[in-house]
Amino acid sequence: MRARLFALGASFAILTSSGLALGLQGSPAAERARSDAAADPSAKAKAGKESSKQPRGRPARDGSQPTLSIGSPTRGRLSGAHELESRDALLLRKPARAPFGLPELVGMLSRAAERVRGRYPGSVLLVGDLSSKQGGPIAGHRSHESGRDADVGFYFVDRRGKVQKTDRFLSVLENGRAKDRPELAFDERRNWALVQAWLTDPKTRVQHIFVSKALRSRLLAYARAGGVYVPVLHRAALALKQPSRGLSHDDHFHVRIACPPGQRDVCQAEPQPSRRKQRVRRAKPERIAQLRESGASAAAGDVARTESLALVKTR
Repeated sequence: MRARLFALGASFAILTSSGLALGLQGSPAAERARSDAAADPSAKAKAGKESSKQPRGRPARDGSQPTLSIGSPTRGRLSGAHELESRDALLLRKPARAPFGLPELVGMLSRAAERVRGRYPGSVLLVGDLSSKQGGPIAGHRSHESGRDADVGFYFVDRRGKVQKTDRFLSVLENGRAKDRPELAFDERRNWALVQAWLTDPKTRVQHIFVSKALRSRLLAYARAGGVYVPVLHRAALALKQPSRGLSHDDHFHVRIACPPGQRDVCQAEPQPSRRKQRVRRAKPERIAQLRESGASAAAGDVARTESLALVKTR
């Protein structure tokens, strides 16, 4: 009898617990719990899609923010900048007022300087302005605003072909001699080695190398005579160019790297109209009035303000 009662009690307990479990499973609270615990596949996909749109900047050295080139070289900003520092193969021109840039640019300049020095002992690359720490306008420049530009001095030799160091940019005449120091000559060997190092850098892609037409011709002629690998020669012919506006760049290279992969939604490859004063055609008063009447008051104001400005060349 006791055994039968024990069996009945055990069956009742099992039925009761099953009923409670079923009741909990069907309750609104349980449904909400299951809904919260289970991941929504569509939500996951959406989140993944959104995250893929975010610019993939490299973490800054102090871990504070990613390095990003925002906007264009002539109207941009720089986030998480890296600083270029002097070393045996590289010298920052003093005062070093704008030594900041993307890590891709800073790394490329350092690697190229070391590569040239390794091939030609005693070589020291003179580097001028890159960008300010947070980007934006720099006095004397139309660009250099987004961490992708650098001014780099030329390598020189004396009349005996001996390597000579300089601490400032020197203009070069068409005959290859330094304008203010005729005992120095533009060194085709090392300057071509520098250009080649930039163009073949394994981590950074060069977009433009601005230099005067005369020096571009010298460099390409030297490369052809030396039997340089044809694809590199073609790349050099495309990258080397004299700017269509501003100075001819007969005293330094102006190298600009391409937008890093993953930043093309925030980095603009080609320049926008500069926010600073540029050479602008003088507008007639009737044209200004016509602009105002058409509703382009901001543009008219800009044109009016430029009428009294002197046309100043900047780098």
